[in-house]
Amino acid sequence: MKNISKRLGIMLLFVASACQLDNDTVNPNNLTPSAADPDLLMNAIQLNFASFYSSASGNTDQLVRVNAMAGGYRYPTAITATSANGVWSLAYQSVLTNTKTLIPIAQAKTLTTHVAMAKIFEAYTYLTLVDIFNDVPRTEALLGTNFSPKTDAATDVYTYAIGLLTEARTELAKTGTAAGTNIAAGLDLYYGGSRANWTALANTLELKAWLNIRTLPARVTEADGKITTLLTSNIIDTPAEDFTFKYGITTVPDSRHPIYNQYYGNTVGTAGGYLGNYFLNEIYQGLGVQDPRWRYYVYRQVGSINPANTVPAFDIKALGCTPGTPPAHYVAVGAPFCVFEPGFYGRDHGDASGTPPDAPVITCAGVYPAGGRPDNNSIVNIAYNKPTKRGDGANGAGIEPIWMAFFTDFLKAEISARRGDPATARTQLNTAVTNSITAVKAFAVSRAQAVSPASLEPSTSAYLTAMLAAYDAAAIKTDVIGREFYIAAFGNGIEQYNSYRRTSAPRNLQPTLQTGAGPWTRSFPYPATYSTLAGKPAKPNEQVNKVFWDGNPDTLN
Repeated sequence: MKNISKRLGIMLLFVASACQLDNDTVNPNNLTPSAADPDLLMNAIQLNFASFYSSASGNTDQLVRVNAMAGGYRYPTAITATSANGVWSLAYQSVLTNTKTLIPIAQAKTLTTHVAMAKIFEAYTYLTLVDIFNDVPRTEALLGTNFSPKTDAATDVYTYAIGLLTEARTELAKTGTAAGTNIAAGLDLYYGGSRANWTALANTLELKAWLNIRTLPARVTEADGKITTLLTSNIIDTPAEDFTFKYGITTVPDSRHPIYNQYYGNTVGTAGGYLGNYFLNEIYQGLGVQDPRWRYYVYRQVGSINPANTVPAFDIKALGCTPGTPPAHYVAVGAPFCVFEPGFYGRDHGDASGTPPDAPVITCAGVYPAGGRPDNNSIVNIAYNKPTKRGDGANGAGIEPIWMAFFTDFLKAEISARRGDPATARTQLNTAVTNSITAVKAFAVSRAQAVSPASLEPSTSAYLTAMLAAYDAAAIKTDVIGREFYIAAFGNGIEQYNSYRRTSAPRNLQPTLQTGAGPWTRSFPYPATYSTLAGKPAKPNEQVNKVFWDGNPDTLN
C-alpha cells in the first residue's frame, strides 16, 4: 500500500486534529482543527474507511452463509448488541469525525478532490449504516458535546447521503482555478487521483441506493426516473474503475489482507475461521456443474474429509462434526451438512459448538480476494494434505472488493428484470457472470497465482450454459440474478446482505443447525456502545425490524 508504511506511525496523531506548527511560538495545547494537515487526515480517512468496510462485510456475510454464523445457535444469541460495536465505532469515531474535520479545511485550501472524496466516504458510510441498522444518528452524531445523539429517520439519512454524492460530483466537475490542486496520485489509495473515477463511483453508489429504494411500491416511479438518468451517466463499468482497497505484503506494519492472516498463520497448519458449508457447496456443485471461480475463491488443505485417505492421515478429532445422516430439516431441503467430498470442510449455519483442533483441515480463503493460494489439487487426488502457512500464494496481497465493475452489470440485469424485460436481463446477466469470472481470473494472474495446470479449472462455457438454463426455467427471474450476484460478490457481505433482502435469492439457503432459531436478522440491533452507554433502548423486535427500503414481503431465513 503506497505511502501507508511511512505515514502510519504519525497518522494516528492526526485522526481528529492533525496539526503542523508554523513556528516555535504556537501553543500545542491550543491547536484548532483548521491547523490540521489535509493530506494526513485524508490518509487516516482512507485507512479507517477500509477497516469500516471490512468490519461491516464481516458482520453481514455470516447471515447469508458465506462465512459461518458460529456465535450462537439462534439468531438472537448469534447477532447481539455487541456484534457490530466495531462497525459503529469505526463509522462514527474513525470515518465520519475525520470527514467532518477535513471538509472545511480542504474547502479553504481549494482542494476539491479532497472534499469530494471525503463526501463520498461519508455518503457510503451513512448508506451502509442505514443498510445495517435502519435509523441511525446523523444530525446530532458529531456535535462533540452530545453523548446521547438521537437517531434520524433512515429515509432522511439516505436522502442526506445521496445529497452528499451530488455535492461530490459538483466538486469533481470543477476545472481550472476553481478545481484547485488535485490530490497527489500516491496519496489517493483507491483511484490514484482520477477525478473521473471518483465521479463514476459517486454515480454508482447513488444507483445502488435507488435500486434499494425501488423495492418500496410507493417509490418505484421516483426511483425508476433516477435510475434511468444514472444508467446513462459515468458509472463504474470497466475494471479500471473498480473501487477496491489494496493490501500489501509488508510485515511491519502488517499490511496483508486480514482474512489472509486468519487462514495463513505464521506456523504451518494454524488456519482459523470457517467458511459456510452452504457457500462451499454452491460454488462446487450448486448448478450441477463446478463454478469456474471456486479454485480461486477457496483452497482445500486436504483432498478428502476421510482421514484414512490423506497422506499423512489427519487426526479424526480434527473434524468438528460427525459426518453421517443430516438433521431431518436438512434432509427436507437438500442442504449440505457437516463436510463433503472432495475435502470441503466449512461449518453449518448456526453451529456454535466450539473449535476442535481442525486448523490443518478446514477449507481456507483462496487467492481472490484475500491474496491466498489457488486450489491446484485435482479432485481425484484424495491423498493430498498440505496445510497453509504465512507466505503461501500471494502472501496476503488481496483486495477489499467494495464495488467491482461486474457488480454494476448485475444491477443492470436486476433493473431490467424488475422492469419486465427478461430478455435484456438475460443478456445482462450473462455479461455480468462472464465479467465476474474474467475479473477473478485476471486478479489471480496479476498475483502470479493462476490455477495450474489450466486443465484443472472448471469450464466457463459449461457454467454459463447451466446458469442460463436455470434462468430460462425460473418463474421469477430475479431468483437467478440474485443467486448469481451472491456468488460473484464473494468478499462483500454488505452487497450480499442487501441483495438477499431485495430478491430473496438464493432461496435454498441452508437452515440453522438447530430448529427454532428465531426470525432471521433483517437489521442489526444497536451496538451496546450506543444503546447502553448513550442510554438508548434496543430497537423494538429488532430481529425482524426491516430497514426502511426493504419492501420485500417474503419471510427470509
